[in-house]
Order: sequence, then structure tokens, then C-alpha cells
Amino acid sequence: MTGVIIADAGPLIALARVRHLDLLAQLFKKVIIPPAVFNELQIDSGKPGAIVLRAAIEDGWLSVLQVDASRSHLIDELKLLVDEGEAQAIILSEQVENRFLLIDERTGRAVAKRRGVKIAGIGAVLIMAKNAGFISSVTDTVQDLAGSGYRMSVDLQNKLKVLASE
Repeated sequence: MTGVIIADAGPLIALARVRHLDLLAQLFKKVIIPPAVFNELQIDSGKPGAIVLRAAIEDGWLSVLQVDASRSHLIDELKLLVDEGEAQAIILSEQVENRFLLIDERTGRAVAKRRGVKIAGIGAVLIMAKNAGFISSVTDTVQDLAGSGYRMSVDLQNKLKVLASE
């Protein structure tokens, strides 16, 4: 396990639904989310993955950190482009030393990149997990994600197969 990452809700929910949220705990020292992302996780909802997400928070490797109040105006500006969770996650990424922001939503990724935030998506996490020996097949995991309703372009799926040598 190395480093700290900041995460948006989408990848966390997707990994939790297919019972692979633990990959983040295996790969990284800590995963930090802002309050709006925590709210989006709906850990008490009974939705698929909610129990896994709640357990990660209880175990302490997934934690909530408030964005510095002096940066709230930046969140308000970003909310014109992205949802509140993404806005808080981007600003938190600028506030806290981290390896990257885990985010998959296209507009959120573009906004983060423009602000100089290093980003990665769920595909990169799967490649890291395979390289570390935590999963045997990126393709199988991508299929599991698709079966749970997670959308990933065919182009990205094909790119991941090549990167994973599958």
C-alpha cells in the first residue's frame, strides 16, 4: 500500500457493487473523500455496495475530510460545471497531498486536468491491481462492472485489455 488518493463517488460505488472496493485498500494507504461524496455514497440506503462502503469507513481506510472553508468559493465556481461531490473532490485534491484524484466522469476529469490535478480512473486502478497480483483479469472485472450498470466505452475496454496484456 502506498500513498493517499482522493476519490469521487462513482468509482467507489462501482467497485463496491462488484465487491472489489478492497482493491483500493490493498493498493493505497488511505482513500479520502469530501463530505458531498460521502453523502452520495448513501451508506445507510441498502443499495448495492452500501454495506461494503460503510465497512470501509468503519475500518478507517476510507475517510471523510472537510474541504478548508477558505476554499468554499472555489467549490461554488466549480459547481457551475460539475456536481457538488466532484467540485469538493477536485478542491480537496488541491488541498491535500495525494497521488491522484480517482474520478471517471468526463466533465469532472476535464475540469480537474485544467486545474492541474493528477487524475486516474477505475481502469487505471484495475491495471494497478492486476500488476500487483490482486486480480487475475481486468477484462473479467470490467465485465462485472458493466453487469452492475457501470458504463465504460468499448474503446476504453479494448485499451484496458491491451494494457493488461489480455
